[in-house]
Amino acid sequence: RATSMPPTFGIRRSLAMSRVTLLLLGVGAVLGGITVEDPSGQIVERHDMGDPNLPPIVLIPGLGGSRIEARIPGRRSDWECLVQSFFQKTWFDLWFDVTEIIPGSVGCFQANIQLKWDVWRHEYLDTGVQTRLVDYGDIGGVRCIVPGMESTCTLTEVYSKLIYHLENMGYVAGSNLHGAPYDWRTGPQYWTKPGGAYSQLQRLVESTVQLNNGRKAVLIAASEGAPYTLWFLNNYVTPEWKAQYVEAFVPVAGSFGGSLQSLRMVLSGYLWGINSKSLPWIDGSILAEVSRTFGGVTWAFPQTIPGHIEDWTVVQTPHRQWRASELGQMLHDVDLHTTADIYNATRRYQTYQPPGVKTYCFYGAGTPTPLTLKYTAEDVYDSGALEYVEVDGDGAVTIDSLNVCDLWAEEDPDMYTVVRLTNATHVGTIQRADKYIRSIAYGNITKMLRQLGGDIGGAPSGILEEEGPYRAPGARPPPLHATEGDGLTPYVHLATAGALVVGVALLSAPLGLGVLAARRVWTWQRPRAGDGASSVPACAARHPVTELL
Repeated sequence: RATSMPPTFGIRRSLAMSRVTLLLLGVGAVLGGITVEDPSGQIVERHDMGDPNLPPIVLIPGLGGSRIEARIPGRRSDWECLVQSFFQKTWFDLWFDVTEIIPGSVGCFQANIQLKWDVWRHEYLDTGVQTRLVDYGDIGGVRCIVPGMESTCTLTEVYSKLIYHLENMGYVAGSNLHGAPYDWRTGPQYWTKPGGAYSQLQRLVESTVQLNNGRKAVLIAASEGAPYTLWFLNNYVTPEWKAQYVEAFVPVAGSFGGSLQSLRMVLSGYLWGINSKSLPWIDGSILAEVSRTFGGVTWAFPQTIPGHIEDWTVVQTPHRQWRASELGQMLHDVDLHTTADIYNATRRYQTYQPPGVKTYCFYGAGTPTPLTLKYTAEDVYDSGALEYVEVDGDGAVTIDSLNVCDLWAEEDPDMYTVVRLTNATHVGTIQRADKYIRSIAYGNITKMLRQLGGDIGGAPSGILEEEGPYRAPGARPPPLHATEGDGLTPYVHLATAGALVVGVALLSAPLGLGVLAARRVWTWQRPRAGDGASSVPACAARHPVTELL
């Protein structure tokens, strides 16, 4: 197993390294069979430390919001990886690069990114793929997923717009503005390990508070990053640590009770708008097979919350149905036994209790959101037979999952403030919360919240509401030209991304087709079974789906 050394935080991006902005060197850590780079260490004081009047901010992304790089020691014999080898260097973008989904490379992408679970030891095995997080402690790993060009960064933005506004306020990336990416694939049993994601986050917060003269940090977490950070605050650090280092926790569109989209991802292959219809050369089952190995995805499955979210039917076919409390059994029933074991390993890492720090919670409402996957056929893998039972929410997460922080505000309205953004989608919530986040940094959030009528005991507290653009009850989000989207991706980004992928595919089609043709000839010319050699292609022998799942 390869090892690596921790990087130095806060080193600015050089022109010679347009893709990778931290230099990660030599000896590191292996966590339970997954080779990763451990970005530990201290932030180095820089010439420009930013406006000293601003609190340091740490940005924590959601599911799929962290950039991950990889390398594979030795030569690859997989034909599927031949196309990708023309585009990648020693370290390459594992999540994400558009060259990974061009014709001829999809199988290589699957072999590289999916994990391998041992059902007997209940842990991941080493797949031979080394990974590292991009730009930990700076912003390159959380700005956007595909940063190669400004257009692709806009299409795959995570915190890019917020970062732009914060930098205009006087924030300096790597000094008082930090990203805390994490390997969202692995799940909480790996985030909590010594040297894991939570250990890295703790060291990052401690370092930036120290370098900013003891000014406590604001933790901003979006989507799945919100329950990820809540578990960190409730279970990983002490109340004394929180009092010393955390000024505020800001969950935005937090999926505290899980999301049906993650379950759909595992069953039918849905992955942020990428499916077999938009990319005909990608088999939708590949996307499902990949996500079935991710503990971070199963951790985000819908769940009950005592006293708040009662048990309900999550998956329904003409003759069967499974409730939220039966998802583990459902996975066994549909022959996803390994995924069921991964899911069961994440169940003990749920938390809904208030974090014990000043909290400003933002979530959207007013958009029809899937509550139940309803199939018109018995095959739950068939996305063509899928319909939805819908309720209120932000298009991706139901209102009951989003408004867990309402419970905190009802118990302690002075400590917890909730702002419900009506007619905001999942992505739209982050966009509309932008101005409030800047007000928190400026220290004038009290004045801003008073405009919403939130005066309780002389200060704005409790549950507030900001009216958004009017939308008739049950109406869909705005059309393609609008800025909001389907709850996960802005409409205009989906359309432009489709055009971009088609363009890349057309340019690379001759190479991809050549690789496929060469592979076919190579397979035909190999000795058949019974002639003393295996007839299974090398790539299949090294990465059989049954072995990986």
